[in-house]
Amino acid sequence: MARQTLTRFRNPVALGALVLGLLLSAFPGAAQALDVAPWQRVLTAHVRGGGFDYAGLRADPERLADLNRFVEAVGAMDDGEPLASWLNAYNALVVHGIITRYPLDSVRDVDGFFNTVTHRIAGHSRTLDYVENQVIRPRFHDARIHVALNCGARSCPALSSRAFTTRTLDRDLDRLARAAVANRRHVRVVDGGLRVSEIFFWFSADFERDAGSVVGWLKRFGGEAITALPDDAPLSRLRYDWRLNAAR
Repeated sequence: MARQTLTRFRNPVALGALVLGLLLSAFPGAAQALDVAPWQRVLTAHVRGGGFDYAGLRADPERLADLNRFVEAVGAMDDGEPLASWLNAYNALVVHGIITRYPLDSVRDVDGFFNTVTHRIAGHSRTLDYVENQVIRPRFHDARIHVALNCGARSCPALSSRAFTTRTLDRDLDRLARAAVANRRHVRVVDGGLRVSEIFFWFSADFERDAGSVVGWLKRFGGEAITALPDDAPLSRLRYDWRLNAAR
């Protein structure tokens, strides 16, 4: 059987088909099937200066219908969707989870918002914690996801006003990373060191994997004040503000 297989793939056409198949299997969901248009309409209408206008969305039946339509599509999407789809799904489910309980002051007012409350995702009942820590982080291995996922709190990196697409994702993640590192809510240069968001402590292993250290990752996306720091610059924590990221 092995000899027959080797003989068959001396044919360049067959060999090309094999290589293509291997490439596709290495990048599951390379084609983004999840339609982001409804989610984009929600973002366009209600993202305001890094915050989200939850009150406005509650009073906007057309965009509420768009949000519900997108959340329904997330429930039926293929598990092999690319990273862009999973980021959109997570962010939309956070907004949906808040809007169905609004008004509230913080996602922490909802018991188990991240690790107990479940949503229909890719045909399964999953928590937001599962999506982040069992799908997105281990499957895609990119620390930039931490500036793209929005948890509905003021100290989260700002919710992007643009839905993610595979075509522009790399540029968008770089843009969001630069914006987050430049924002004093997340990163501050203080006395030769850095005060940084809790995110850089919670997920330090991801940043170390991608850039050798948290400081190395910050220097990759930071301005001169950060790039001038030594690689062993000390880090301290900024208090995490869990108040709702409502537009003000």
